[in-house]
Amino acid sequence: MGRPLKIQKSSTGSGNGGAAVSVDLGFPNFNSLTNPVFNSPVQTLNGTQYLGVVGGAGPTDTPSATNPRVDVTVNIANPSGSGIGVAQGYIIRQKGSRKYLVGDVTGVNDGSFVVGQAYQIVSVGTTDWTAAGAPGNFGVGTVFTASSVGGAGSGTANSVGVCVLTNSATPTVGLMSISYIDDTSSEVFISKLSNKFLLGFEGGNGFTAAEVVADTRQVANFFTDEGTVIKSGTAQTTINVALIQNVTS
Repeated sequence: MGRPLKIQKSSTGSGNGGAAVSVDLGFPNFNSLTNPVFNSPVQTLNGTQYLGVVGGAGPTDTPSATNPRVDVTVNIANPSGSGIGVAQGYIIRQKGSRKYLVGDVTGVNDGSFVVGQAYQIVSVGTTDWTAAGAPGNFGVGTVFTASSVGGAGSGTANSVGVCVLTNSATPTVGLMSISYIDDTSSEVFISKLSNKFLLGFEGGNGFTAAEVVADTRQVANFFTDEGTVIKSGTAQTTINVALIQNVTS
């Protein structure tokens, strides 16, 4: 079982009595704070924005311009081990400090499933999902392992797999990347991401103790790469703001 997602989700859940409620739809924006402290010396964040990021949970979430979702590049392994290929993806849940269960947004039609491959249902359509391997209570967002190629229905699903962060725009099989814009406006990649902070790959492309210690920590957010914020627990120390590549729809 994976550990709880350290990056907040953006999804819709059900409250008491079955009422629809929003679940983890971002962080408190500056307008909702009593005495907000914006990034300094250049205030490029406005009252509807916030510091921090929302991971995902697509296809059941609804990202928007005010509540984006982390943009992920993935290369999910297929049952043969050759890999599905580099594609845009999204985070479903966190499996480790640098490992995530992710989906590939390319999409697979009913009748083209690969036996043994994991999928997440995107549209139910007329597909017989239980015959394809899904549980009886299937719906949009259900993750299952295909037991057949499917039939001739109109449903679609995204490929799903576990990937580890890497320092590359074109990750190889079993790897994924998340990029950000730093204070020099350069696009770089993340070695570790939480709901508030990120580490880069400044220490090296691996995850040894010596490399991780040398990685640079920055505040992760969706809106700007300008300015700094006060580091929690200190009086004077500040930390740079970094812009996470994201999707808004």
